[in-house]
Amino acid sequence: MECFGRVSQGRRSIVHCIPSMGGGGAERQLAYLAGELTRLGWEVHVALLSDGANGERLKAGGAVVHRMTAAGHHDPRIFGHLLRIIHAVRPDLVQTWFVQMEVMGGMAARMMRVPWILSERSSELAYPGTLKNRLRARLASGASAIVANSSGGDQYWQARVASRIPRHVVPNAVPIEEIAGARPLGREDTGLEPDDDVILYVGRFSPEKNLEVLVAALEVALSRPRTVAVLCGEGPLRATVERWLRERGIADRVRLLGYAPAVWGWMKRAAVLVSPSIFEGRPNVVLEAMACGCPLVASDIPAHREFLDDGSALLVKPDLPTALADAIVSVLSLREAAGRRADRARAKAAEWSVPAIGRQYDRIYRDVLAGGARSGRRAG
Repeated sequence: MECFGRVSQGRRSIVHCIPSMGGGGAERQLAYLAGELTRLGWEVHVALLSDGANGERLKAGGAVVHRMTAAGHHDPRIFGHLLRIIHAVRPDLVQTWFVQMEVMGGMAARMMRVPWILSERSSELAYPGTLKNRLRARLASGASAIVANSSGGDQYWQARVASRIPRHVVPNAVPIEEIAGARPLGREDTGLEPDDDVILYVGRFSPEKNLEVLVAALEVALSRPRTVAVLCGEGPLRATVERWLRERGIADRVRLLGYAPAVWGWMKRAAVLVSPSIFEGRPNVVLEAMACGCPLVASDIPAHREFLDDGSALLVKPDLPTALADAIVSVLSLREAAGRRADRARAKAAEWSVPAIGRQYDRIYRDVLAGGARSGRRAG
């Protein structure tokens, strides 16, 4: 086990447990949160198995990183590592991210008698009735608080834990100032001409993202002249998506970029961002596109409806490729109306700055430590 960083004395401390600092939304949120908590006076420790795309941001924000060694995600040695880290740091709080750490980290925190906060990043459809998910729900009865990033995530726990456990809804943070400073990608970055329309997708290539419907909609939308699609992300369906594109004869009009560090530049270059998911928690990609002023087409699901309406995006049923295609074409054709919706969405996103969300977490932590946190939802 390795430790990177400096431990200070006399400050309130927290250990965050997460599998890795890869390129996903939860990892990015922890990186934002860790930096803001450090600025608010917390000593932030992060226990993880591997680094990743968000690792540098995490360390730059002042977090102390504890690297654990394991043969795999279910290696029982992880539990021992977590016990040793918690014993060495003696934190005031432990917060866990993702099922693996919610099980192992939650058990370690309870064994060490440290208040434990569970982070809920999705909603009920993400949790089939597997043994691991049932164990997670059982362990949550010992949590000191549950913080969900969406109402759907909060509702999942409402039916599974006692009312004595405080529950909170805290939206994902959006780095408003950083996004404002990002420049749109130009011809030298993309090879595209200024009048080429870009249809953008950013996200994991996995079943819940509804990519088969997206590909079917792209077949229609890409029949427009000077229109290309850019799909950013990785995941188990990558090869399948490539096959779907070939079968529909549009592979030459679609770029598959994998993980794209300059995603804000793509959002500022794109004519529309499409989020066709079947279910979500609170998708970072959509929030960041809002802050970029990129027009949106999104599936009409509760997770999107929680912060979008018909005045800020075009919302369509997720199971209708024709409806998705029509909405994309509408954005590309009716630019003035799309711009008005994007302006309203950008104004909304400004409410979720990193400092504002960091202060919400700080209040929750202090409530837990004071022993006076009352059950109920706190929305931002």
